Amino acid sequence: MRRPPDGKRRANPRAAYCDTSGTVYEMPGLEPAFRVGRRFVRVEAADLIKLPFGSELFSMPGRTPVFHDKRNGFTPVGRDAAGVEMWAAASFLCSGYLRTHLPAFVKSADAPELPLWAYAGLVLIDGEFHAPAFRVDEDPRSDPELHLDDAALAAHASEVKERYPENRLVRQLERCATGYRCLCARNFFLGRHEAPLPSSPACNARCLGCLSYQDAGESGFCQSQERLDFAPTPEEIAQVILHHVEKVDSSVASFGQGCEGEPLLRAPDLARAVRLVRAKTDRGTITMNTNGSVPGGVKALIDAGLDSLRISLNSPTEEYYLRYYRPRNYGFDDVKRSLAAALEAGIFVSINLFFLPGFTDMETEVESLCAFLREFPVDMIQARNLNMDPDLYLDKIGFRESEPIGVRAMIGRLREEFPALRIGYYNPAKETFAR
Repeated sequence: MRRPPDGKRRANPRAAYCDTSGTVYEMPGLEPAFRVGRRFVRVEAADLIKLPFGSELFSMPGRTPVFHDKRNGFTPVGRDAAGVEMWAAASFLCSGYLRTHLPAFVKSADAPELPLWAYAGLVLIDGEFHAPAFRVDEDPRSDPELHLDDAALAAHASEVKERYPENRLVRQLERCATGYRCLCARNFFLGRHEAPLPSSPACNARCLGCLSYQDAGESGFCQSQERLDFAPTPEEIAQVILHHVEKVDSSVASFGQGCEGEPLLRAPDLARAVRLVRAKTDRGTITMNTNGSVPGGVKALIDAGLDSLRISLNSPTEEYYLRYYRPRNYGFDDVKRSLAAALEAGIFVSINLFFLPGFTDMETEVESLCAFLREFPVDMIQARNLNMDPDLYLDKIGFRESEPIGVRAMIGRLREEFPALRIGYYNPAKETFAR
């Protein structure tokens, strides 16, 4: 067995499962297993880290856990020694970490669709939970231990609301910070790092894993939070940006949040907001997280003073992209044109790539991504875990399997083939663009 990343010897990983109440147990007599795509694989200790603070545990209803038996290979076990029904157990990693393996399970015919979380494998070592993952960005801005002081948050939020009593965006951010515990919104009120700028209630895509809008009758699950239901004015947006960038060194303010639709649909208004800010200060990094569907809107925002652009992709392969995003009134070529416009303008450009182990890292997808990066030499890949039921995702996109090389190996190949490419998790401040 390979030595763990920290070089310390540990006991062998133990399999975990849960009962229908969600209590997690150690499985005696069988080895743990993980999944990549639809394949079961054995667990390697070198792939594991102690579950980071702020991560979560989940039960997987209707999903029988799969373990490894030295004599019989990968074996589903539906009931424990006492005859109690067993469900697969999963971990959910906090921000900054990229999972490398999925939980191993077999889905029953009547299993419900899983809510919108990024399910990772889970094992026990010396009685402590471990997950297959690694930290992909050392930036601490969304580390949960920085966000435990609710009293301080409430005091700062009260001060900001008192200063801007008519600003609806400030009130929306308070709802995000307290109701949804959005760490980005909390950072705005606490005066540090990145401030979110939700601005668009409308969208031109119907993403399978949309966090802010789901037709539960169609998808089988509900959205993670309610979508923004108003359009803040350019003046309201500029007021929030100015408050943040004038107070915070190396600050970031970002359009395109999980609680809104597509910000490019409001490109003229957002460009006006950027101009209002840039007429007063050069401080801060103004960025947009977008699906890249409106190349003309991208150009307008760049002309107004946008510093960086992040375009989200589930895949660089057009057919997989279209089946996930289900775009309305735009196509994959529009996304490419937006990337080209941003690169030509010389601003900092990122791809927000959604990772699913066994899909994103399979040979055909890695080759497709490398070809895409040669055509569009972006500055950064932001590696994010795909928040979606893995089987539902693979079914809906028409998954055709090829050999997976492993998430770690994929990241290693990207770093070797594209040495100037930055790989991380968060929108960087412009003070770091040259690194």
